[in-house]
Amino acid sequence: MNKQFLLIGDPKGKRLDVFINCLKNIDIHNYKIIKWNDVLEDISIIDNNLKENTILKVEPPEKDLEIYRGFLKKGINKGNLSKKEIEKIDFSEYPIVEPSQWYYGIQSTFMDIENLLKRNNHRNIFSMVDFNEALIMMDKEKTYELLSKNKNNFELPKRLKKYTSYEEFREDNFNKFLKCFIKLKYGSGSTGIIAYVNNPKIKEEKIYTSLNYKEVKGKKVFFGNYKVNCFKDKKVIKNMIDWVLENGAHIEMWIPKSTYNGYGFDTRAFVIDKKADYLISRLSKTPITNLHLKNKRMESEEFLKASELEVIKKASEGVMDIFNNSLYSGIDVVTSTGFKPYIIDVNPFGDLFHNLIDTKRNVYYKEIKTAIERIDNIK
Repeated sequence: MNKQFLLIGDPKGKRLDVFINCLKNIDIHNYKIIKWNDVLEDISIIDNNLKENTILKVEPPEKDLEIYRGFLKKGINKGNLSKKEIEKIDFSEYPIVEPSQWYYGIQSTFMDIENLLKRNNHRNIFSMVDFNEALIMMDKEKTYELLSKNKNNFELPKRLKKYTSYEEFREDNFNKFLKCFIKLKYGSGSTGIIAYVNNPKIKEEKIYTSLNYKEVKGKKVFFGNYKVNCFKDKKVIKNMIDWVLENGAHIEMWIPKSTYNGYGFDTRAFVIDKKADYLISRLSKTPITNLHLKNKRMESEEFLKASELEVIKKASEGVMDIFNNSLYSGIDVVTSTGFKPYIIDVNPFGDLFHNLIDTKRNVYYKEIKTAIERIDNIK
């Protein structure tokens, strides 16, 4: 069967190149690339490139912020920004702008692609992404609600109520010892994540976050850093928390992490075809462990016991039993000090492992092999 890989992605990023290199390394040269910018301009470009026996691989936007602008425009019907305001956004300093409107744009685009695939169902097409499930994974609140109804070898951190402002949040919690994570509902990676601590005994309130802001012409502009900072200034804490709450937040309790050599750690499990295929642990002295924040990575099998690896594998596989239509995903698992597994994030695009690029262990090879098996079995 002559198969074509159709790749949608951001040519300024790394993912497309890495995936194409994997294809070439196993002598697959029948592929086509479509840029996100072109999809956003006219989605029929996908329709025009869907041939018999096509495997569709969608990579997320990475470096090109004009794609971000395009998704904001796609989400205009449900968002706050007008087309004119979107055109004026200065992306030179990588601001985080209207994450809800950005998500609505992604949602609209994914549904358009899903409808295209349905119309082309007769052409024997296999999509490596299930768009409906990917949208749930990109919404931390919906993911939590779905997982909480179907716990399967994993736990979830306790969720706090919804707050509309820092004042309301503070009024409820000022006299409690509280450690929680305030997460941007539609954020990815560490974007908009605040680790909050309140200790009334010593009258100390502080946050850890890679989020920051500055005043530009009287307006606060929020952006992400490549470093986790600790803030104790009341005004800064209020401004940060207010911004996340205003843009849609999911708040959950802070699970004390298992430790190794003085570092707290969690583990990213890559699950494909319902099996945990690769585990990498992320070690940090701060509560936020994302690897782009200069935290340490270790192969989980280098320092965890077989029984502990099995706990993480079962938990992450339990998650993918729930996201039953997705080929793969990256599951972030925190293990408590008693090694109970808690799910803290499900990433539909959590499959790029920088330490595996240019190695035979790159999980893209497994994706390619499994996708080919799937399309061969479509009747």
